[in-house]
Amino acid sequence: MDEPKSTTNETVRLEAFSDNVFAVAITLLIFQIRVPPHEPPGGLRVALFDLWPSYLAFLATFMTIGVMWLNHHRLFSLVARKDDGLIVLNLLLLLVTTWLPFPTALLAEHLRGPHHDQQAAGVVYSASLFAMAVAFNVLWRYAVSIDAVGEHANVSGISRQYAIGPLIYAVLVGIAFFSADWCLVISALYALYFALPPSLWRRRRR
Repeated sequence: MDEPKSTTNETVRLEAFSDNVFAVAITLLIFQIRVPPHEPPGGLRVALFDLWPSYLAFLATFMTIGVMWLNHHRLFSLVARKDDGLIVLNLLLLLVTTWLPFPTALLAEHLRGPHHDQQAAGVVYSASLFAMAVAFNVLWRYAVSIDAVGEHANVSGISRQYAIGPLIYAVLVGIAFFSADWCLVISALYALYFALPPSLWRRRRR
């Protein structure tokens, strides 16, 4: 008789596929930074400096996707099994993740343009991050609802930490109406917060 599969193998293909998608999305970001064309002698330095919106957008989104991958890894280290619903919700999260290089390039392109264009690009960018935060929360809460999370996990503590994500990214959408620059800076700071391990966050609450 065949031995039952280890629960650690239940989600291995799902995690491997997700890792590849995160890797592709984060790699595509660098292609949004265009090499300056040939400049008059001495003009390259100025042209490189003028690319600062692309550098800032690249860094902010790289941090966001990187931390999302980190938390995705943390989540699936707790998930012992999967079902079709979990797979579909994971695909939804990956859909939003693969979309992010576009609003990143859009915001970098219009960061120094007219205010209305900055505003529109900032709203598209921040709304995309909001959608990713919502998708991640739905994925986690679905995993909890089907009892796929190991008993050792502090479900309530982790849920509280993740729940703040959609709220603060909704605030980011409001910030984008006033300053696209601060939209990028604050999104990077959000990423630093979510990089904190849940155990540290729970100790702080105590």
